[in-house]
Amino acid sequence: MFKTLILIDSEFMDYSLDLIEAADRLAGEEESVVYGLGINLPDKALKGLDYLICVDDPALQVKDSRVVTDIIERVYRNYQFDSLILLATDFGRMVAPRAAMRLKAGLVADITGIEVDRKGRQLIRPAFSGNILANIICDSEPIMASVHPKVFHAQTLTKEPEMIPFTLENLKASTIEILDSSENKTAIDIREADVLISAGAGYSAEMASLQELADKMDGSLAASKAVVEQQRAPREIQVGQSGKTVSPDLYLALGIYGSIQHVEGLKNVKDLISVNTDQKAPLNYLANLVVVGDAAEFVHKLTARLNQ
Repeated sequence: MFKTLILIDSEFMDYSLDLIEAADRLAGEEESVVYGLGINLPDKALKGLDYLICVDDPALQVKDSRVVTDIIERVYRNYQFDSLILLATDFGRMVAPRAAMRLKAGLVADITGIEVDRKGRQLIRPAFSGNILANIICDSEPIMASVHPKVFHAQTLTKEPEMIPFTLENLKASTIEILDSSENKTAIDIREADVLISAGAGYSAEMASLQELADKMDGSLAASKAVVEQQRAPREIQVGQSGKTVSPDLYLALGIYGSIQHVEGLKNVKDLISVNTDQKAPLNYLANLVVVGDAAEFVHKLTARLNQ
């Protein structure tokens, strides 16, 4: 039996349940038993888990990474899991290293794949700025990993988990005080978009020039790491290992070379169109359709055609 604990993020419930697939892959040929840890969950009607450990206390500050780390440590000491998996969201990236230090475990961050063979359990992640993929053999326990949303996709989640109430005693109170909050006015999360128009370093025009095309195609704008680093686009729309993992029906890549770092941000894309002056750009070999030419000119002509 291989026991895995998944931290359920109340803001990303569906993405958290996708980690069940990662847990099952990590178990290999062993029986996979998946526990979820939910802290003040607004909705406990989750499916796919074997057990749901429920921590309910209105006084808890669930967005304090130190408080959540304390809870993870107590739950782990009680159940002795073989692995712990967290989402690599902004909050998950604060919790994961704290929990790893507390449990004296190694942490493999931002994994993109899992393999189990005669060499053992291997977690795969990009290395050297995304130029290579590294297989990291995990031979100590617990195995800890963080995963971008949408890297894994759990299927047919029908199992009803057994509820396990977990009572906390003498938990150190949070010292974080919320002074003010405001609503994020950003557009649709690119992870939810069915159509993405994505610009790379090879797209010479301004990002704003893509908005008309995006509107015509009922899509959203995205960008590569290079464009974000050039401060031509916000990080919220960055696709890639250091950005967001996306699974649109259509991905229109404009002037994107196709480094491993970027490709790892594309999962289960149904149709990929690549527009690039470099016919040998790596992304072209993954595309359903390749247009060899200037991306800005392509956008101008396609927008004009759609307007007709």
